[in-house]
Amino acid sequence: MNCLKFLVFLVLSHAYIANAQNLRVKVFSQDYFSILNTQAVHGDYQIHGQEGFISELKEGESLRLQINSSQQLHLTKNGEFLGLFDTLFLHQSSHHDYLQFKPQGSKLIKQRQYEGDFEVTVQDGHLHLLNLVFIESYLEGVLSAEAGVRCPKEYYKIQAIISRTFANNNIHKHKSEGFFMCDAVHCQAYYGRYDGESNAIINGVKETYGLILVDSMGNSFPTFFSANCGGQSAETDQVWNVSLPNYESRPDTFCIHTRQAHWEKYITRKEFFEFLSKKFFFDLNDDVLVSHALNFKQEQRQTFFIHPSLGIPLRDMRAAFKLRSTFFSCEPVGDKVLFKGKGFGHGIGLCQEGAMQMVDQGMSFNKILSFYFKEAKLSKINFLINHW
Repeated sequence: MNCLKFLVFLVLSHAYIANAQNLRVKVFSQDYFSILNTQAVHGDYQIHGQEGFISELKEGESLRLQINSSQQLHLTKNGEFLGLFDTLFLHQSSHHDYLQFKPQGSKLIKQRQYEGDFEVTVQDGHLHLLNLVFIESYLEGVLSAEAGVRCPKEYYKIQAIISRTFANNNIHKHKSEGFFMCDAVHCQAYYGRYDGESNAIINGVKETYGLILVDSMGNSFPTFFSANCGGQSAETDQVWNVSLPNYESRPDTFCIHTRQAHWEKYITRKEFFEFLSKKFFFDLNDDVLVSHALNFKQEQRQTFFIHPSLGIPLRDMRAAFKLRSTFFSCEPVGDKVLFKGKGFGHGIGLCQEGAMQMVDQGMSFNKILSFYFKEAKLSKINFLINHW
């Protein structure tokens, strides 16, 4: 009977540990690798397989996971072989324990450090690493990646609320793949735990714990942000073919003199017109049309190049020529076309540089949020547990 009780305790404890974290985030999602070197930098970790406990990884000790010819995980600890596995789980002993990961693939991949628990499998011949992490710890990493590490606390409050709301809205974005979100920018950039000297990020997240933006019906508000809107925000249908009424284009004078307010890029005429001709059947024999293309002006944000009747979305031109934004004008310079643009990013929602300028002028985080997110209000959601 005592043995049975002990087994039940182990099963329930393992289930609790595996599900205590709030998010399942795929990390190194843009990289492909078959070898993963891991070290316990702070605290101890337990190593589990699908059949139970394997070993303990103490602070300073290292693991090496490598895919073998049978597509299994070949596991060694400090050089000692521990076995072959289909799935491995790494469970932290306390909330602040973290690991360092250094993948090895066909290209150089920078090492990162992550808090939380981890799940490792093999998918399509590559290692698949999931970070099971408390949302507040996740947000600290997101803020350092998306906003940098030198902003004042008041700005980090804004970014924390927006990023927490975004996570709440996109919790099932990758559900069919077995995780919630990934670490790429189309979810939110998340390149590891924040390990800086400033407490501004930590306190910005902590002082807004659980706060999200909601609409008048109490539903989680759709939140978006970009580095710089160029002095005028974009509407959602200009970028994603989806019209959201709370995102009307409006002027933003706070960002027009900041670092990323203006940009220039040269494209050869040949490349410019080949793109227009091949993709949109642009008539290169029409001198008037060619002149309009070379002298395109965009004083206010538009959706289409030259005229809507031509059906050339500015977002397609941005993607094709790797431009910083769709808010640009064109002019001929010799055998090249000069793109003179404003802003950096899609320009929808929060303008990060604009918000930073507003903070510098003494505005509060809630006043800035109301400027960028029309009719949104603050509400609080509670999570199972936090990491403080």
